[in-house]
Amino acid sequence: MRRFKFNLNTPLRIKQKIEQIREQQLIEARMALEREKQELLALKEKKNDIKQVMERELQQSLKAAELMLYESMMNTLNDRLKNQESRVERAREKSKEAMELYLAARRERQVMEKLKEKRYAHYLVELNREEQKILDDIASLAYIRRGGEE
Repeated sequence: MRRFKFNLNTPLRIKQKIEQIREQQLIEARMALEREKQELLALKEKKNDIKQVMERELQQSLKAAELMLYESMMNTLNDRLKNQESRVERAREKSKEAMELYLAARRERQVMEKLKEKRYAHYLVELNREEQKILDDIASLAYIRRGGEE
């Protein structure tokens, strides 16, 4: 009998490659999200530090010019925080989208592999059937050669 050949091997390999690419994109998206979160955390810590310094300075007679400087720094920092929060949200959306694409690619690959497994199982059944047929023919020939006696 012929050897097992899965005629959809090329599409299966393509789906495997697509899954690998999607997985890499997901990893990169998650790393980008983590970087953006770290940047947001750093900005929040910087804001808290400036707030603490400003409160200490207020207790020790702060000049109006210095107060305006701190106020300006806080406003700038608040703007940067809002910007960074939106960057985190965009990164989160990209990560979610990358996850969906990866899961879809994985499902497609799994469907192809399941099909390959089913076809291989069918091939084995056919192989066993042919082998049994050959063994039956050999047994019949042996019986006939012995003269049909038992």
